[in-house]
This record gives sequence, structure tokens and C-alpha cells, in this order.
Amino acid sequence: MPKPLMVNAFDPGRDVALSAEASALLVRRSRVLGPSYKLFYDEPVHAVRAEGVWIYGPDGERYLDVYNNVPAVGHCHPKVVEAVHRQMAELNVHTRYLNDVVLKYAEDLLATFPPDMCNVMFTCTGSEAADLALRIAKTQTGGTGIIVTENAYHGITEQISHVSPSLGEGVPLGPNVRTVPSPDTYRQGDDNVGPNLAAAVREALNDLKRHGLKPAAMIADMIFSSDGIFSHPAGFMKETVAALHEEGALFIADE
Repeated sequence: MPKPLMVNAFDPGRDVALSAEASALLVRRSRVLGPSYKLFYDEPVHAVRAEGVWIYGPDGERYLDVYNNVPAVGHCHPKVVEAVHRQMAELNVHTRYLNDVVLKYAEDLLATFPPDMCNVMFTCTGSEAADLALRIAKTQTGGTGIIVTENAYHGITEQISHVSPSLGEGVPLGPNVRTVPSPDTYRQGDDNVGPNLAAAVREALNDLKRHGLKPAAMIADMIFSSDGIFSHPAGFMKETVAALHEEGALFIADE
């Protein structure tokens, strides 16, 4: 039996084949969730459970997950599930109380970093973390100018949405924001990607200064996931970071 057709809620000009169950879910989703919620794929994945590296659909179909925020231990790791259950059954408060658990976690985390990185601040979301990072950079440097890559995504708070070009024309970049091309090793080659990015960042720094804006920071997702996944060669960011530091600006590694 052919799947029923339903108009794609995010592209009314295209019809996509969906099951009756998925069609009903899409109708409900469109009714109760805001229009800024996006779906991946023309035929959206219907996820009902996950385990390890796999996401499962309602009919048992299996999808290898190489995207979601579980690359270290996978979905539903029994030790993580047990730890979350144990803590929820014992105490669930914020950091305005004394508690050993959060201190032990902070100590264990900081032990993995260089000695001069001696403090940690916990946030609830990536948007909140990036927003805090920009506040720190602006306070530390006294500047306001921000540099991002051309297709970057850093979050949805008021400040961070304006340094996230991937959100599209509906969310314009701030007047204090400059973009640089992503470090595309595939097209530029291993030997060129680092110098090319550094040159683009220097140009952006100079443009900020020409417009009376003191540079504060460059923020980049270190796998450049929104730009296309660029992670090599190792060390290609060194010249870029040095260029920022020469101007008194900071480099923010988003995730």
C-alpha cells in the first residue's frame, strides 16, 4: 500500500510520502510547537527509542546516529542512566546551595585541563554557554567586535542568534559581527587551510577596527559542524588564534 502524501510543513511546494502515524504527528507538531522548530529530512525520522549508537523507529527500523550529543558513551548508557536516576531520587537543586557532588564533578573536570584553567561555570544549554562566553570576552577585552564563520550556528538567545549566520535572513547578523569563510580543507588543501583562515580573520579584525569596533573574540564550533565538518589538519587554528591574541581578542571554542 503506498504511503499517504502530506504537504511538507516547512516547504509547502513539496509533497513527501509519510505514514499515517507520521502524518498525524506532523499535524500535532505543527499545531503545538512554534514555527522555528525544524525537522531533518524530507521524510522525517520518527524516533521512539535509542540504545548505544542506534536510534529506532516505531517499526523497528534502525538508524546509525552520528549526529546527536551522545558521541562519547552513546544513548541510554546503563551507567549514565543509573547515575541520573540515583541523583534525581536524592536531590535536584541549583548551585546556590553547598553540595559535594557539583564540586567533585568540577574538580574531576578541571583535572583534565591545563593548570591555568582553574575555574568552571556550568550552564544548562549551548546557547546559554555561548552567551556567557561572549559576555566574558567583552568584559575581559573591552571590545564588542565578534568574528564567526559564514555558516556558523551558536544558539538562539538574543545575543547568540545574531552571531549565527545559519539561522538565515530572518535573523540578521549584528552590526558588530564579521564573517569569514569556513576552513574547507577539501577545497583548499591541508597546506592552505590554516593560512587562508588566518588571513581572513586578520581582514575581519581590520574591518572591525576601521568601523570603530574593538575586537572582542572569534567564536567557532571546533568541528565546524554547521559549515560542513572540518577538523584537520591538526593545529591548523594556531595562526588564527595568534592573530586574535595580537589584537587583544579572545578565541572561544564553542563545544
